[in-house]
Amino acid sequence: MINILWDLDGTVVDSMPIVAACMNRTVEHFGLPPRPLEEMNPFIGPSLSYSMGVLLDTDDKELIASAVEHYRAAYKQMMHESPVFDGIEQALAHFKSVGATHYLATAKFQGFAEHIIVASGLKPYFTGIYGSMLDGRLANKDELLAELIKAEGIEPGNSVMIGDTHYDIEAGRHHNMTTIGVLWGYSTEQKLKESGAHYCVNKPDELNEIIKSAMTCAC
Repeated sequence: MINILWDLDGTVVDSMPIVAACMNRTVEHFGLPPRPLEEMNPFIGPSLSYSMGVLLDTDDKELIASAVEHYRAAYKQMMHESPVFDGIEQALAHFKSVGATHYLATAKFQGFAEHIIVASGLKPYFTGIYGSMLDGRLANKDELLAELIKAEGIEPGNSVMIGDTHYDIEAGRHHNMTTIGVLWGYSTEQKLKESGAHYCVNKPDELNEIIKSAMTCAC
C-alpha cells in the first residue's frame, strides 16, 4: 500500500489570490503599502509567522503575533473561495480506488485546512488532515511530517510527498519519501529540482505513472 501526502496551497487548491489579498489587508492595517500579486509567491508555503515577519520587516514577536491574528480573521471570511486545481479530484479518486491512502500535510492552520477540504468536497478522499496549531506548533513542514508519520504509523519508504515548494520537497526527502514537485503551483521547476525533487509534473494526470511505479515498489 502507498501513502500519498499532499500539500494544500498551490498543490490541491489555488489559494494565491485569497492569501495575497488577506496578507495585503494585514500589511495595510499595520501601515505598509500592499504588494503586487507577483511578489507574493515566496509567502506561500512557509509558516505564517515567518511570512508576516518578512512582510512587516520585523522580528518583534508581539507584532508578528498580532499580524497573524489579523490575517487569520480576514482569511476566515474568504478561505472557502479557493478553487480546486483541475484534475486534482480525479487524481485523488483514481489513486484511492487502486489502494492508495491520502493524507493532507500543510503548514496552514489545521482548522482552516479542514474547512477548505470539506467545502471543496474532497474530505471523503483523505484519511487524515494535518496542519499547524494556533500556537505555531507544526508550522515547520519537516516537524509536521514527523507528527503525521508517528500518528498514522506509516512507512516513509512507502510514501510519496506531493507539493509545489521546496519546503515540501526538502521535508519529504528528509523523511526518505519519494518527492514530486508540481508545476501548477507557486514555484519553478528549477527551484524544485534544486531542492531534490525526484520528479516534477506539469499536470495531475502526469502523476499516474509515477504513483503506479511507487505502488509496485511498495508491494
